[in-house]
Amino acid sequence: MIYNGKEIEFPAIMQISFFKLIEHLEKQANGEEDGAASYAKELLKEVEQYPELRDGITDISKLNSYQKSIDKLAKPLFPEVLTTNEIKILSPPFYLQPMYSSQRFKNIVEASGESFSYVMKDVDENLLYLYCCYFILKTYYEYPAVGATPQFYEIGNISQGLNRIYKLLINVDMCEFTPTDRAIDISREDYEELVDNFGDIELWKNKFPPNSWIMKGLSVINLVDVTADQSINSITSNLLRAEEETFEKIQLGIKKLLNNSRLRMGVISIQNDQLVAMEKMKGKSMNSLLLSNGESLNCELDLCDYSFHQLMARKEPLIITDTKKFHVNRPSNFSKRLMNSKFESYLIAPVVHEGELLGFLEIGSKNRYELHQGSLAILNHILPILSIAKKRFHTEAQNLVEAIIQQECTTIHSAVKWKFEKEAKKFMERQKQGKQPIFKDIVFDQLYPLYGQLDIKGSSKRRNHAVCADLIKQLKMVLNVLEEINNKNSMPIYEELIHRIHGFIDELTGDLAAGSEHKILNFLKQDIYSIFDYFKKTDESFRSKIEDYYNMLDTDMHTVYEERKKYDTSVNKINQHLASFIDQKQIDAQRMFPHYFERYKTDGVEFNMYIGQSIAKDHDFDMIFVKNLRLWQLLVMCEMEIEFQSIKQEIGFSIEVASLILIYSTPIAVHFRMDEKKFDVEGAYNARYEIIKKRVDKAHIKGTDERVTRPGSIAIVYSQDQDAKEYKTYLQFLTSKGYLKEGIEDVELEDLQGVHGLKALRVDVDYSEINLTVDELIEEMENSMTRDT
Repeated sequence: MIYNGKEIEFPAIMQISFFKLIEHLEKQANGEEDGAASYAKELLKEVEQYPELRDGITDISKLNSYQKSIDKLAKPLFPEVLTTNEIKILSPPFYLQPMYSSQRFKNIVEASGESFSYVMKDVDENLLYLYCCYFILKTYYEYPAVGATPQFYEIGNISQGLNRIYKLLINVDMCEFTPTDRAIDISREDYEELVDNFGDIELWKNKFPPNSWIMKGLSVINLVDVTADQSINSITSNLLRAEEETFEKIQLGIKKLLNNSRLRMGVISIQNDQLVAMEKMKGKSMNSLLLSNGESLNCELDLCDYSFHQLMARKEPLIITDTKKFHVNRPSNFSKRLMNSKFESYLIAPVVHEGELLGFLEIGSKNRYELHQGSLAILNHILPILSIAKKRFHTEAQNLVEAIIQQECTTIHSAVKWKFEKEAKKFMERQKQGKQPIFKDIVFDQLYPLYGQLDIKGSSKRRNHAVCADLIKQLKMVLNVLEEINNKNSMPIYEELIHRIHGFIDELTGDLAAGSEHKILNFLKQDIYSIFDYFKKTDESFRSKIEDYYNMLDTDMHTVYEERKKYDTSVNKINQHLASFIDQKQIDAQRMFPHYFERYKTDGVEFNMYIGQSIAKDHDFDMIFVKNLRLWQLLVMCEMEIEFQSIKQEIGFSIEVASLILIYSTPIAVHFRMDEKKFDVEGAYNARYEIIKKRVDKAHIKGTDERVTRPGSIAIVYSQDQDAKEYKTYLQFLTSKGYLKEGIEDVELEDLQGVHGLKALRVDVDYSEINLTVDELIEEMENSMTRDT
């Protein structure tokens, strides 16, 4: 058999034959109705000339030589009165090549601008083979039908610019199957085996060998236009997806549904009685036809009374068949928008779910009366689906917002979320039972803490210098204006104010004292600005200088914000970059073993980690995971130092950072404080860990004025010698891999308030290029530890 231009295996040998029709004509010829008998006898004369029309034609290429006879024999199957209504073809079995067709079919093919070439959609040669087997099972053996699915064919229309979809209704009543000597009889047991192995093509070919049957006859195929149904299905399917091209596919579906390729579609959201343009999302163009991004219309003010009543009060569609006439009869800001949009007819339909107005669907046409009540009757099939989908999208968007808030604004980490969910389910169950619901405290015990920070050195001093520079600049400009005022309008009070400004400037040339900034800004607000405002109104000669002064002030801070802005921008850039870096690294760390992680952006980045069995509910905990996380932390601190060096050149200020790691080997308990919505250590004993964290970066090396943290180095603070031994192994390993420089300092620290006996390891970072990744280093370190063991 030839399929899609090539010879394929097929279970049946095809014989194109009119034998069933001929048998019917023979009965008719012997009947009592003279007219019918005479017509049948006339047709049978054709058969006598070409007996192969009864016996069967196996070579499809020879059909053209019988076309005149085929046309005569086919006419009884294609009543003249229905030929412009029915979409119908006569075809060889499974070839689906028109031998004869109705006039309407010819018109459809002609309107497509292409010759008819039928290829079964999504049907390969194996599936076609199976289809023939299904027919044999059903028609010859009368077993229940299996597997055959409806077939559809798409034909374009040049004038409409759209494709129409047709369902094929294939009638094989004029066909019969006859087994050859190669055929295998199919028992009930065989049938059940075939059904159980539905997709096993080799089994089916074994039961139905190629060319083991003869299929003799014709197929009569009716095409039914199902474009509307398929469009509704397509729109429904696309509404349930959230793909990039969803909106475009829905728009195409609506064009097909309304049989108009010229239509445009838009979506308008509703917020606080405002019609709002849907924001364009990446990869999606869910824009409005009337409103540009950021634009809105006030429903009460911008809609006419009729439009407001129809859309907002009744929540019913508004159909405007002629926008010009509508604007003349019901002028409003809404109708002006319509006029400017160039749409000649327009439909806006509320999307309502369970009484809640979610937004509006817009459809526009450049031609008058292309949208009307009939259009709405068709659209009513999809509006309920659209409302359900819009509600789902709205809910998903809200869930996403809440998820982002959860991620960015709270400390409920994914590693511990399971325990919150467990407690929430208990909370809900108590509610259902009518009991007083209580959300119990969430506590995790026996956790090993890890703390690290990468701190910007001298940040307070640098910020104070920046504040002083900005205040001095501001005071000097005030002084300049005030001296000009005093020169022109000499008064003792002006001289006293000038004296005070000089005093403030002298005060700022040293270190910024506590309260100085507040004191100066209050002085300007209470004593200077009233004078400036007075002369700005009464003396033209001062207006420009005073306005220049006010224009120099930051609109939000109401003060000069130049040096501080440079510094704050630099610090923010460092913080954002390093925070993003460690967040990305954490994704891999969580895969190693789940643990709690939180980080903060201050003047630098600091982070806490807690690991233990009470967090990892589905994992068996072992101390090897603590060691692994410690090594990971040390590696990441090295990489953060290197990352900082890579962005240092982009920063306007000369900024240095210093890294610190705190080792604390005693397990602690951590609980979630409901009042503050944050994790904290549990109990007075564990609070020692928090005290050390807060004070350790200020610690000095014993007997010196040198702080333990220093730029270019990582300080590892510890209290137990066994911890130092463990970390020295890590440091030596990282030194051998080029992360750290040779030489490990081991120093004692001065006692802190309430903290005694701390020591520290300190080593310099090697900023040369590193070739190994964190994962590779950890794997190599673990292998090394395993060999040592």
